[in-house]
Amino acid sequence: MRNIIKELERRNVAKVALVYVIAGWLTMQVVDVMFPALNLPDWMVSAVAALVLIGFPFALIFAWAFEMTPEGLKREKDVDRSDSTANRTGQRLNRSALIILTIAVGFLLIDKFVLHPDTVDSATGNAEIVATDGKPSIAVLPFVNMSADRENEYFSDGLSEELLNLLAKIPELHVAGRTSSFAFKGSTSDLRDIGNQLNVEHLLEGSVRKSNTRLRITAQLIDSENGYHLWSETYDRELDDVFAIQDEIATAVVGALRVTLLDEAMPSSRGTKNVEAYEHYLQAVYLSQELNEENMVKLLAELRTAVDLDPEFALAYSMLADLYSLYISGWVGSTGVDFFDRGFDQVREYAARAMEIDDQLGASHVGAGVVAYTVEWNMEEAAGHFERALELEPANIPARNWLSTTRLVQGRFDEASRLDEIALSIDPISSAVKRSIGDTYGFGGQPEKAIEVYSEMLESNPGMARIHGRMARVYLVDGNLEKAAEHYQAEPVEWVWDMGEIMLAIANDGDWRPMAVAYEEKYGYLNAYQLAEIYAYGGDTENAFKWLSHTATYRDPGANWSGISQFLRPLHTDSRWPVYLKSVGLAD
Repeated sequence: MRNIIKELERRNVAKVALVYVIAGWLTMQVVDVMFPALNLPDWMVSAVAALVLIGFPFALIFAWAFEMTPEGLKREKDVDRSDSTANRTGQRLNRSALIILTIAVGFLLIDKFVLHPDTVDSATGNAEIVATDGKPSIAVLPFVNMSADRENEYFSDGLSEELLNLLAKIPELHVAGRTSSFAFKGSTSDLRDIGNQLNVEHLLEGSVRKSNTRLRITAQLIDSENGYHLWSETYDRELDDVFAIQDEIATAVVGALRVTLLDEAMPSSRGTKNVEAYEHYLQAVYLSQELNEENMVKLLAELRTAVDLDPEFALAYSMLADLYSLYISGWVGSTGVDFFDRGFDQVREYAARAMEIDDQLGASHVGAGVVAYTVEWNMEEAAGHFERALELEPANIPARNWLSTTRLVQGRFDEASRLDEIALSIDPISSAVKRSIGDTYGFGGQPEKAIEVYSEMLESNPGMARIHGRMARVYLVDGNLEKAAEHYQAEPVEWVWDMGEIMLAIANDGDWRPMAVAYEEKYGYLNAYQLAEIYAYGGDTENAFKWLSHTATYRDPGANWSGISQFLRPLHTDSRWPVYLKSVGLAD
């Protein structure tokens, strides 16, 4: 045995094996990067891997049986031991191994930091969402609209989102959030890079072609580690079959991932069997991805049409409750389209109808929670609904954001921060999640971190409503008036920058009172809370409490933020302050 080992060493068999393994590994790394970039089929990667493996034993046999001499290649038994060049060959193999190893390390560094820098963790550090409990993880990428009519974009996006919602209801799966997945809409990035950035093991992608009432839907399930297809299918159906197609795709994905559903039926999330109502709902969902005043009006009309067509459409009612509350609160434009008490009666009706239809739907509890938070000012009831929504649907980002906001306005900053971290792990690119994180930092006394988060949001969408205003507020509280002015002026929502001009005048010891009176005349009771902040910041306690009284009377939704508002702090020592807090549901 000892003689065999010595002979293997003399003939450089081990060194040939080492060089072959290193060279083979480097070859596969190059193939893994270059073949997808050249759009070569996946089977060619497998073919190269097979050739590398097959070649290994032949390389060892060759090293044993032959020797390279100055006269050329000779059979080992024909070489005189005194003329053997095996030692010199061994030294050359050592150098070759070192050179190939150096090239391999260099290639790895280039691939990591030059070719695919996005896979390196950013400074803000997205939380990891790959399951650590062994559950498969998946992201649903927006299906490509292949229809001749580009207006059908809403349908392909809606189909993708409904598939995501279906899969998110399965507790045996971890599903990346909608905003993060849809951030890659139209992206030409390598699927392995997308999987790495979303930190998921699998990707579902596809395309939709819609022509009148005919549909062709193609879906593909991909292993994001290697880019291989695990499953694919094409469906040619009538539009009336769209619900069945969604269920079939979700069931096939579950089967391909070997997820056991414990004999339970595939959960449903759409809430209607009326295809026309469903299309109007998808239009509303599509419009909601870019909220501005024009889109808000359109999507509310789409939702009302949807519930007219199907009065049992719980999802549409819950979405109406959520978004109409934002609309009448002036979230996307000039404040107020109705007095809050009248408008919130409608919100209450929408939310109650959703709960009546399906109280096992997470969205129904979100709608009920919005009413408790915004209309009733009952924070614990609101939190109870949001928590119930999360019990039903752990990946429900709106529920988690609302719960975080509820805890934030109660001054429970640590709890709000923990909820934000979980939301970020599910949907790391979501602007709603990042806004919530920024708010927690801003009101929690960490201005630098708040500015960092808000700035990141504006980099991706410079015109996003209410973010410049948030940054201006943080800078104003922190004493940076120049930056505050810059961001107030950049804020697209009119009532925010009107208020900002007054706050800056106060900070600069200017003549702010005529401006405040003009603000009263322009916005009146619909901006009662903002007027209270203006007067409190300006040191006018009596007028501040007058407008806080109007805030409570007219149900101004800004009242929820009273307890943590930096502008209202001068009022905290007044005996009327705890009475006011109790009137708006914020008393301890």
